Amino acid sequence: MVDPITRRKVHGRARELSLITTGNRDLMVWWYGGISKNHKAQSVPLVEVFFRELDERNTPGKFSRFPIALNHLGLLRIGSIWNDGRCQSEAILQKEIFTIDFSKDKRRIVSPSQDDQKNTDTGHIISQNDYPLRFSNDKNWLVHFPLKDGKNLLIPCLEFLVRCYGRSAELSRILATYPWDEVKNRFFAPLDQPAPPDQWPVKLRKRMRNGDVVFLAHALYDPYAQKYAKSIYAQLESDFKDGEKYAFIKVAPWFHGPAQIMVNGLWINDGQTFLGLQILGCSDPSGDPIYRDRENTNKTDGTVLDDESGNAWRGAPVRLLTKLPEIFDLTDDEEPDHGSASIEIEELDFIVLGSPRVVVDARRSHTKSSGGHPGNNDTPGTFSGGEHHGTGKGVGYASIYAKTVMESHGTLRDMWDAMLYLKKRHKDIISTVEWFTLEGGFCSNDEPELVSLQAFDKNDLAENAEELPTTTRNWPYHDLGNRVLRGVLVARMLVDDKPIYILEIQRRPRKKKAEKNGHEIVIDTEESFKGVVCLFSNQKVFITWLRKILHDIRYVRGVVQKLVNTCPGPDRAEAFVHAPASDEQVPCEAAVRNALLKMDIVLPD
Repeated sequence: MVDPITRRKVHGRARELSLITTGNRDLMVWWYGGISKNHKAQSVPLVEVFFRELDERNTPGKFSRFPIALNHLGLLRIGSIWNDGRCQSEAILQKEIFTIDFSKDKRRIVSPSQDDQKNTDTGHIISQNDYPLRFSNDKNWLVHFPLKDGKNLLIPCLEFLVRCYGRSAELSRILATYPWDEVKNRFFAPLDQPAPPDQWPVKLRKRMRNGDVVFLAHALYDPYAQKYAKSIYAQLESDFKDGEKYAFIKVAPWFHGPAQIMVNGLWINDGQTFLGLQILGCSDPSGDPIYRDRENTNKTDGTVLDDESGNAWRGAPVRLLTKLPEIFDLTDDEEPDHGSASIEIEELDFIVLGSPRVVVDARRSHTKSSGGHPGNNDTPGTFSGGEHHGTGKGVGYASIYAKTVMESHGTLRDMWDAMLYLKKRHKDIISTVEWFTLEGGFCSNDEPELVSLQAFDKNDLAENAEELPTTTRNWPYHDLGNRVLRGVLVARMLVDDKPIYILEIQRRPRKKKAEKNGHEIVIDTEESFKGVVCLFSNQKVFITWLRKILHDIRYVRGVVQKLVNTCPGPDRAEAFVHAPASDEQVPCEAAVRNALLKMDIVLPD
C-alpha cells in the first residue's frame, strides 16, 4: 500500500477530534499502537494511533501519531482520512468474506516483532514492502487464522476488540478500565423476573446497547467467553504494574467453532496473506435463546406504578433533545459533566452474517418507573466518553456504537430466513417451515428451491398472444439477457396446526438514486412486489390454485393483489407488503409477521 491510494467521500454528520491538529494536511489512519493511561481523563484509556500524510497524488508518506481514546477507535477506522480534525473521506479497500474457525487450536496470536525471532512457519508476518509500519519490529498483536490453499488472514487485536466485543464503544472502555467485579456491575443489572426455560436471562445496564447482548450473555454464562473478557484488564494491569508506558494486549475470539467474518483490507506477502484492517461484520455463536431485559426498558404493556415514578433514566446520561449540531467535537482530555446532555454517534454498521442468535425481549405488565425530569438540556460544546466527573466544563456524554444490521440476500431469501428464524424463536407455535416444488413436493431443507415460471408461447392467450406488450413478454425472465426465468418461492408454515402458504417472487436487481445526509448517492436495490399469504385447508386445492397463480402472474407482471380474489372459498388469500420495523431481529421478520396477521395469527414479540 505504498502506491497512491484511491479514496471516496464519507457522507455523514461531520465529527471533529480537536486533538488531531493536522493543519491543512490529509492524514490517513494507518495503524493502532499501544494502550496507555490517560492522566487527564482517568476513565478513558488512550491508544497511540499512527497516521500517514497523503501528498497531492494521495501517496502515503510521513508518519505522525496522536493519543486517541480507546472508545473513539470505531470512528477512527484504519483507512479513514482526516484533515484538521475532521473526517470526510476514506481509502477504498478490498472487501472479503472468510469462513474460518475461532477455536483456540485453529488460530494464533502473532506480532511483527516475532520477525526478529526464529520463525519458520509464517515468514514475515507483515511485509514492510506491502504495508510498511512505523516500526518494523512493531509490538502489536494480530489474530492469525489459516485459510485454504495455505493462505492466512491477519486482523489487528485492537480492531477485533472494538468491533467484535459487543457493539458499543462503552463496552470495550469498561473492559479495559475496571477489574471483573466492577465490570459485571457496569454491564449487568440484577435480574428481577424469571426467564422462560432454556433461555439465558440478561438485564442490561442503562449505558449498554441492545446489540451488546450476545457478547454480554456469553460473558455472563459461558466460562470460555468470560476468560477472554477478563483478560483485557488483566493484561493492561500487568503491563502497567511492570512500569510499561504502553501495553500491547492479545485479544482473541470469545467463542469457538466455525465462524464467518467480513473484512476490508488488502492482500500482502505475494497474495498469501489478507491483512484485515476493518471488520465489517461477523457471525453470531450458536446457543440457547437470550432473554434480554433492561434497567430502562420500554417493553411494557401498562402504565407506570405510582410509587416509583421518575427513576427510569436515573444514572443514565440525559438525552439531548435539541437539534443535533452539524459538527460535534469529541475530546479525550476531559470526562462528561454530571447531568450533562448526551449525543448518540453511530459508527459504521456491523453486519451479522448467517443466522443471528435468537434474542427475546422481556415484557412487563407495568413499567416500574417513568422517565422523570429531563434535567439540564443545554447543548455542550464538546462530548466525551467515560465517567461523569465534575460540572461546568461544557462537556456532554458521547454514546458511540455500531448499529447491528442483518446481512440481506434480497427480499425472497430474507423472507425464507425470517420464517426459519421465527420457527426457532417460537418452536411451540410454529412446528414446521417447508418449501415446495411441483416436481418434489414439500421439503424442510434449509436451502430452498424455487418454482420456475414459464415463458410465454403461442398457446398463451391463443390468438391474442402476439399482442402482448414487450414488457409483459419479458417479465417472466429474471435475467433477460441470458434468458434465465424467474422463480417463485412457495413456502408453508404450520402455525398452531394451521397450514399457512406464502408466495414470494424473485426480483431483478436495480440501482437507484437516494439521499443520505443531504447528499445524493446511488444504491443497490431490487424490484418491489407484494407477497401472497393464504390459508388452504386442502393441500390438493392449494396446488391446483397455485398452478393458476403461476400462470396468471405473468400477465399482471407480478401485481399479485390483482389475483388474490381468485382464491376459492372458503379458503383465504391476501397480498401483503414488506415494510420493515425498527425492532425486527432479521430482515423481513416484520413482513412475515404482517403476512401471518392477515390470516389472524399474532406471534408474541
